[in-house]
Amino acid sequence: MPLIQFMEALGNNFIVVDSVTQNFSFSKKSISKFIDKDDFLEFDQVLVIEPPEKEIADFSVKIFNQDGSEAENCVNGMRCVARYLADREISINEDVKLLIGTNLVSVKRNKNDFVVENIFSLSPQEIGLNNNEQIFEVEFENKKISCFTVSIGNPHAVIFNDEFDVDVKKFGTFLQESTFFINGINVGFIQIKNSNEINLRVFERGVGETQACGSGACAAAVACAIQKKLSSELKINFHQGQVFTKVDLDESKVLLQGSAEYRKQDVLLNF
Repeated sequence: MPLIQFMEALGNNFIVVDSVTQNFSFSKKSISKFIDKDDFLEFDQVLVIEPPEKEIADFSVKIFNQDGSEAENCVNGMRCVARYLADREISINEDVKLLIGTNLVSVKRNKNDFVVENIFSLSPQEIGLNNNEQIFEVEFENKKISCFTVSIGNPHAVIFNDEFDVDVKKFGTFLQESTFFINGINVGFIQIKNSNEINLRVFERGVGETQACGSGACAAAVACAIQKKLSSELKINFHQGQVFTKVDLDESKVLLQGSAEYRKQDVLLNF
């Protein structure tokens, strides 16, 4: 039976499944078995590492939400994957390239942290908008709320909640269930502290609010740089810690640096 890893990045919890060195085939049907096991730690997503589907990548990664749906990207999760691959010497590359569907990300180790490089897009088609407005207003509880949307390989809507003060769960659910998006949306809620620092909460597709969200931090950094002209380098605070981002608007790139830790190692998967 295969061994799995319980890992976390700022309270964002993952199960990491190695299908490269272990002969194990994982499918979304396995998710319900993970949820039902009493001896398992809580998790937000399952990360399945597989041999590369294309030559441009070192490994492929599938990301499963608790509801069985697949996510197109998870920046926090990719830091965990990179740490596992480095610690087990499955990858000896300084810069490991991970393919999630069609989305290619690269991860580098920086002392005790990992830096993930992402490409962002403001294209309504890549975001999965049903209209052609990348920035648009919605009416919610008698308020007109401006939504900034961006793709970090997965779709995000960002609002500056210090301006609107809406309930995270209520508005997140409202936007996810709306007809604005073809494949749903992750929703970020920003509170600006100063030109170099923000607080962030994220309501994710298929999960709900999580303790942290790396792609959500990247989306927030892009929104802050474009809409509010904040610094291209931000400290972003979550419930249990912070990450650091750097936006390059000319290259449509955003870097995120943060930690990746083990919660429990080499747990025998038996079901």
